[in-house]
Amino acid sequence: MVRNNLKNLMKQWATKPRGVTAASRGMTLVEVMVVVIIISLVASMVGVKVFAQLEKARSKTAFTQMKQLASALDLYKLQMKRYPSTAEGLNVLAAPSGNQEPYIDRIPTDPWSNDYVYVYPGTTNSKTFDIMSYGPDGVAGGGDDINVWVDPETTKAP
Repeated sequence: MVRNNLKNLMKQWATKPRGVTAASRGMTLVEVMVVVIIISLVASMVGVKVFAQLEKARSKTAFTQMKQLASALDLYKLQMKRYPSTAEGLNVLAAPSGNQEPYIDRIPTDPWSNDYVYVYPGTTNSKTFDIMSYGPDGVAGGGDDINVWVDPETTKAP
């Protein structure tokens, strides 16, 4: 008898719908698609803002690196009484002649993996030098060039 009661209870438990309601059934395909579309729209709006900030950060990094190179060039001039020629380039700062200490550990490349362009005498100021980066496209001109004399954040000459 106990065995039959136990069998009946197990049978009822196995076949009885246990609290399945419309709310606990899950989401429909349409609901899932709406959620995916909303997430995609938000992600695309955030992505555009993030990539714009990334490009600004790269420009600011290039400007800061050029300022550091300019400081090293000024130190070079204090010791050598002249700026390096265009032919000597920036490499003379990392590997000076004789037993001089380097003015900078290494010459960085710009954030787009291109070498900085050094010109002495400069075209902006003929008594000093110009250091510039050709920007994302790596080609002179085009409006995306950055030089040591104009801060890309303010777009004004210092």
